Amino acid sequence: MTRDERDPLAVFDDDVVSRTAEETGVGADRIRSVARSHQQTVRDLPGVEDIVYEWRRSLPKNPLVERRTEAYFLAVDATVWGEYGDALSLSLEEFDALRALHANQLAATLGSDAAPDDGRLPLVLTRP
Repeated sequence: MTRDERDPLAVFDDDVVSRTAEETGVGADRIRSVARSHQQTVRDLPGVEDIVYEWRRSLPKNPLVERRTEAYFLAVDATVWGEYGDALSLSLEEFDALRALHANQLAATLGSDAAPDDGRLPLVLTRP
C-alpha cells in the first residue's frame, strides 16, 4: 500500500466486523485478515476500478448499487463470489463470514433495503 492509498479495510466499520464475528462464529481478527486478503486480491488483479467497469459491461444486471469516494457498493452474481472463494482458498466458514461482512457493511452504510432482492449478493470494494 502506497502512502496515498486508502487502507483496504477503511470502509469496514469495527462494530460491523464484531457483529459479523458474533453472527458467524469466526473471530474478528480472522475476518479482518480474510477481508484484507480479498480486497488486496481485487486491487492486484485487475484493480478495483477496472473490475467494476468490466462487471458493469459484462454481467447480466448492472452490479453497482452506489459509488462513493471511498468505496463501491455492489450486488453481484454468486459466481463472482465463488471465484473469490476459490482464489482465496477459504474454508466454508471463512467464506460465509466474508460474505456476511459485506452484506452487513452494505446494510449498515446504505440501509437494510439497499441490496437488491433478486438473488445477487452484496460486495463492498474499498477504492484505493
